[in-house]
Amino acid sequence: MNKDSGAWYALRRTLPPWKFEETLSDLIRLAPEFKIDEVIVKIDTEEFSHGHPTLEWAKRYQGNLFQVKEALQKLNIVYSLNPWITVGHCDRGRNDLNHIKGLETAVGHDGSVAKHCACFISPAWREHFVELWTIYAETAPHIMWVEDDIRTFNHEPVSFGCFCDRHMARFSERIGQKVSREQLVKAILQPGKPHPWRAEYLLMQREIMVETAGFIAKTVHKISPESCLGLMSSGPRQHCLEGRDWTKLAEALADGKQLYSRPPMCNYNEDSLRGFYYSQDSIKLTRAVLPTNTIEQSECENVPFTRFSKSTVFTFLEIAITFAYGSQGVTLNLFDHVGTPMKNEEHYGQMLSAKKPFLAALGDAVRGKGEYCGVQLLHRQDSSLVKNLPIKADYPDLGEDGFNLMQALESHGIPTVYTSSDVIAASGQVLRACSDAEIMEFLRKGMFLDGVAAGILLERGFGEYIGVKNIAMPCHRRDLPFVLSAEEFHHPGFGGEKRKYMTCTLPDLGTMGRFCVLEPSQDAQIVSSFVDPDTIRVSPAMIAYSNSLGGRVIVHAMDYQYSFGVAFCHPFRREQLHGVVDYLADRSFPLKLTCDGAYSLAFRKESGENTVIGCFNLNLDDWGKVSFDLSWTKAIPDVLLLDQSGNWVKSSELKATKDNVRLKIEYLGKISFNEPLIVKLAQA
Repeated sequence: MNKDSGAWYALRRTLPPWKFEETLSDLIRLAPEFKIDEVIVKIDTEEFSHGHPTLEWAKRYQGNLFQVKEALQKLNIVYSLNPWITVGHCDRGRNDLNHIKGLETAVGHDGSVAKHCACFISPAWREHFVELWTIYAETAPHIMWVEDDIRTFNHEPVSFGCFCDRHMARFSERIGQKVSREQLVKAILQPGKPHPWRAEYLLMQREIMVETAGFIAKTVHKISPESCLGLMSSGPRQHCLEGRDWTKLAEALADGKQLYSRPPMCNYNEDSLRGFYYSQDSIKLTRAVLPTNTIEQSECENVPFTRFSKSTVFTFLEIAITFAYGSQGVTLNLFDHVGTPMKNEEHYGQMLSAKKPFLAALGDAVRGKGEYCGVQLLHRQDSSLVKNLPIKADYPDLGEDGFNLMQALESHGIPTVYTSSDVIAASGQVLRACSDAEIMEFLRKGMFLDGVAAGILLERGFGEYIGVKNIAMPCHRRDLPFVLSAEEFHHPGFGGEKRKYMTCTLPDLGTMGRFCVLEPSQDAQIVSSFVDPDTIRVSPAMIAYSNSLGGRVIVHAMDYQYSFGVAFCHPFRREQLHGVVDYLADRSFPLKLTCDGAYSLAFRKESGENTVIGCFNLNLDDWGKVSFDLSWTKAIPDVLLLDQSGNWVKSSELKATKDNVRLKIEYLGKISFNEPLIVKLAQA
């Protein structure tokens, strides 16, 4: 990768063999015009994929790859390679059992047997893989990308794990007794306290995946020792389902070389701007679990590859989020795989070219030393090993909680991180995977807990530190001992007042929210209360507590996994949550964003001597009254705006004021959804 490029564009492009010359000519003409830095050639892709290609097919296509590489080198564009299949995402009607003799395919937890998706420990698959990827590696690509089918969930039919005869024999050997698939799955999904077989199975999967990653890397490096490996992943919370050990997997796949990461940004088509909450979280969380020297090129998708699925504006915003949150590059899957020339959708390329100066300046400003600031969210790769399941749980219920908590904070102008912070937030069961020592350290800081997380701490003996004497596990409001109508946000120290109500018809009109009956300690402050139809307060909804360790705790008596949604979001909720982080950080929280609109996405990055702040409007209405409220003990800085030409300029629409510990940056103009606001704070 060219380290001088602040906005590295890596185009993922399929050149079908039956239209190779035309699509190559189109690529050679337009890639420089679109400011493409790297082309990742996709092989045997999507609609016209053969499944696991035959060796004969791959050998014939190899000549095309050499031709592409030579053409790109003349343009000073990097050549990389992306086989579409490792073991297979899903069958899609393909059947590889006939042409790969002895192939053993994945068997799901429900007993479904794939015809294309291979088992990772199938000797026949491994033998075929070595021969096939040897052909690919002979072209010596800069990066050989491994798709996110290097996982043990979501093969077709939609099922989880691999419970084939070979896996079951290995598991039976581990525990010293013969076990059937049905017995093992029943144990894995046992309600309540986890059965010990669950952890044993997930640890076995973990070992197999690490060994497989090493096998893949060594196959490539035997032929092309200078090629790097790249990994697409599917989100660390999902990978908890397979017990993934990210550090060991990354080390095995890197095999002593630079590792590249492709975190998914989702938003495969243009559904809602709110999908970008997932995008930024995916970047931050995936980065947090990988080695610090990993190079990150996020994945911008577009299915089915026309402006009917994604506009150029939406695509730009997705790429802008990539660089705002510190990725070194973006991989662009913008054009179809059925041979249509890029010139048919050249509007994407025109946007890429026009926006590159802005994106490069943004990328340069946030990259390098320094950290993003916000509420620390928790992720533990062992979450699925220890999670307690409800009755009639299915395999996806093993996934890690926490996504809705992230959205609840981010959508109200409170940034989140996965690095250390003075304010930590936990929801659901993620704390089950944390040690007592870790929890004690959290409780010395500021800690925000939903009802489930608070219940776990009480269960583990930490009640005296969170201000809770008793808490009933969350239930639907029809099962509460009182009628629940609304939440009264009444504590003036947090921005509340009497008869300031927010609905408890959560998360939407489907009313599937879950609430806790909370009994606080005598010296806890009640921030808000649940009320009945006559507005009588019937139970504490949110409490604040200063503990003997010097820490501060807020407990919200809801299950965020079920209660967060559109009805949760409200201007009063923004005031409430801003009061929460002010209390937890004792007025030193790094950034809060307010505006007269809805659905913000804000960030603060300390970058050397400068601070970069920014926000995206994830709503179609323009905003006014935009204000960044930052912790700040230094003098008022120079405030510079990033304009659309990629220049940092002074603007009369930016106003800075300061008290002892807080800096306020007001933007006097309007912010539309189609242009993020990016500001640099430089020491005068």
